[in-house]
Amino acid sequence: KQWYQRRVRGVVFKALLFSAQGRLLPNLTEMDSGLELNRLWEDRDVRFDIPLSQIKTRPGERLIDHLDSIEDTKGNNGERGRLMVTNLRIIWHSKIFPQINLSVGFNSVVEVTTRSAKSKLRGQTEALYILTRCNNTRFEFIFSNLVPDTPRLF
Repeated sequence: KQWYQRRVRGVVFKALLFSAQGRLLPNLTEMDSGLELNRLWEDRDVRFDIPLSQIKTRPGERLIDHLDSIEDTKGNNGERGRLMVTNLRIIWHSKIFPQINLSVGFNSVVEVTTRSAKSKLRGQTEALYILTRCNNTRFEFIFSNLVPDTPRLF
């Protein structure tokens, strides 16, 4: 009976993932069918300074794009880093100190806009603003592209 209940929970979990807002979702055949909902945190949490092992993509998570020379203008102004976008989250980490990083799950994102921001490394520039809510706490992230004269904002 317990085996059956675990199996049913796994099937319900998979159904919830497939129905989530039309996003690119993990290949569930690669994931453990006994995976419980609280073990998958990457798509719903905002975490700071996570271990390097958690920055790596998990089974089923796919890297969609990455940008080098991105500054976390609000949290780490003056620090050049890399921004990676996966099908579950956005990851930023410092190039000099990779232990300085953040992970923003897409299900915690409330609003995404672009506005003008002041960067230590680039001056006044157009920046990506991401407003999130996680565990009743709101966070705002500001990312600036440090490549001059690039047609690509993000």
